[in-house]
This record gives sequence, C-alpha cells and structure tokens, in this order.
Amino acid sequence: MIVQLIWEENTKDKDGFPKKEQHSVKAYAREKSANRSEVYEAMRAGVTVRMILEIRVEDWECTRHIANEKAEYARKVKVDECEYRIIRGYRTGKAIIELTCE
Repeated sequence: MIVQLIWEENTKDKDGFPKKEQHSVKAYAREKSANRSEVYEAMRAGVTVRMILEIRVEDWECTRHIANEKAEYARKVKVDECEYRIIRGYRTGKAIIELTCE
C-alpha cells in the first residue's frame, strides 16, 4: 500500500511571524499486525496501538529534518485518508523501519 509520511516545520512568513509548514513524502508500506504483548504494554502506558507499518529505511530518511538543532523524522502517517500519529520508529533490520501508529 502507499502511505504518506507527514511532518511539520516551524518557519516564518514574509512578515516574520511564525507559521507551521507541512511536508509529506509518499512511501510504500506493508501493514503488520501487532502482537498481544505490544498491545498490552501500550495500553498500560495509556496508548492505543492502531497499526504497525513496515517501510524502507530510504523512505524514512527522506523525512529527516532539523528541529531545535537535532534531527527529527515524520510524526504522522496518512493511510487511506486516515491520519495516524507515529508513536515509535524501530529499525528491524538493515533495510526496514517498523512504525507503531496510534
């Protein structure tokens, strides 16, 4: 499936006032089911795991940007017109990142 990785950057408009600028990158993803222990651990932390996506590292690196003098990545993902918050990104191998979404 094709998803959109979304992030926002704080910039300034032409008059110097702060504004948020939204960026996105399309990526191929594979949906993976969350195992029982992941779901229960998330529930204990007050988080509801909606889905887990696997994407390529190259696609994830396209979202890299500098915010507050440190590297950050996408915070949201859009799947079938629904937007989810990315809770965690976890590298599972040399070429795959696993995104846990809420």
